[in-house]
Amino acid sequence: MGLGDIRYEHVIAATEEFRRLGRDKFLRTYGFGRAMSYELVLDGRRYDSKAIAGVAHGYATGVFWKARDFSGGAATVARCLRELGFVVETGEPSSNRAALLARLRNLKVSRGPGNPAPSRHQPLSLLWATSRAADERPRLTPWPTFRDEVGPLLVEFGLPNAKATPEYPFWHLQGSELWEVRGIPAELAKRMPTTGTFNEHHPQAGFTVETANLLRDPVTRLEAIATICETYLGDVDRHPLFARIGLSGYTTAGGLLSPSEDDSADGATDEYGRAIGPAPRRDATRSVIVRDETLARKVKELEDNRCQICDTTLRYLNRPYSQAAHIRGLGSPHHGPDELQNLLCLCPNCHVLFDGLEIYVAPDGLVRGTRDDRAPRPLRRDPRHPVDEAHIAYHRTLCTLKARISGDGWPGRPRPGPEAGRGGRTCGGSRHWAS
Repeated sequence: MGLGDIRYEHVIAATEEFRRLGRDKFLRTYGFGRAMSYELVLDGRRYDSKAIAGVAHGYATGVFWKARDFSGGAATVARCLRELGFVVETGEPSSNRAALLARLRNLKVSRGPGNPAPSRHQPLSLLWATSRAADERPRLTPWPTFRDEVGPLLVEFGLPNAKATPEYPFWHLQGSELWEVRGIPAELAKRMPTTGTFNEHHPQAGFTVETANLLRDPVTRLEAIATICETYLGDVDRHPLFARIGLSGYTTAGGLLSPSEDDSADGATDEYGRAIGPAPRRDATRSVIVRDETLARKVKELEDNRCQICDTTLRYLNRPYSQAAHIRGLGSPHHGPDELQNLLCLCPNCHVLFDGLEIYVAPDGLVRGTRDDRAPRPLRRDPRHPVDEAHIAYHRTLCTLKARISGDGWPGRPRPGPEAGRGGRTCGGSRHWAS
């Protein structure tokens, strides 16, 4: 059984089920992530091509494929659907997405007297609203909520000595054509209403329907966040900003959590403050993503348990040891698929560096450091193990958010350095990058 079993009517049946269930439920039901590379376009609607093909295969044969069941990449699926007469568009930024990013780069931000830096009020408000979109919260926000949540944000991360005036972005973001305000009577909307008018009428504001729909796509949302940060917030430390605004998921590729004091439990100590007795325990309930262990074993077998970045082969308990690393993380906010094309075989050290956005794969195929302090190395590839370049590009964009100030160290930009494969420490008898 293969893609050749699928016929036109099977694809139509899959698209009908997609519309009936809705995108998120359809993808969740059949075990797919959102499309990054190719979308099927039918009657003005867009569908995730690989998910549609997997369900269409089920209608054709009775066996509903999941993402892991595809032997080829997204391009193979696109070719199959096109041969059946369907329109499949690549994941290149659409004209609407390009227009969104262009508007974000050209916000009508004010500049205070004696301070040439643009105001951060609108950019910070847009990041706050984008965080709400990522959490699938209501598109429009009442003025009191906006005032109480965005106001302190402007104080903490706005320009030094700048007055926090949340009413200005609440109203003036309409000029970006990405934002709308509802609830102000027409006769009072000819000029900016006073704060008293806002308090009296309780208007709501937020992204337009078109903008909100665009930001539902994780790739577009990441590009929007990166555009805002690069254009207006280049000298703002991203980690505290993202933690404060609800975008902490974008500070790592794989959801690594920084240990906190809340994770520790009090235990018995002696007179010198040293712990005594067994380590304390506590009950906890967690919700974790179920990963396909078959895929993890497969990528390790294909790569012979050898790290694709540093070529290290480790042994643990007298067995080869490696880790399957997702390029685009699973779950929120990345929503990457659990498929072979989204996996690398890495040693623990390179896995931590990759998830922590310390290293990335450049367009030339070399693995580089985001801090410009590592010798570039080629990512080893095996023809039996295809990697989706769209996932690589997503991870690279994440790495741009890690850089605090634009410079040669930013992903995707050429920079001088030693030849690939030189330098590094040894680990397990092989040359290895050190953190």
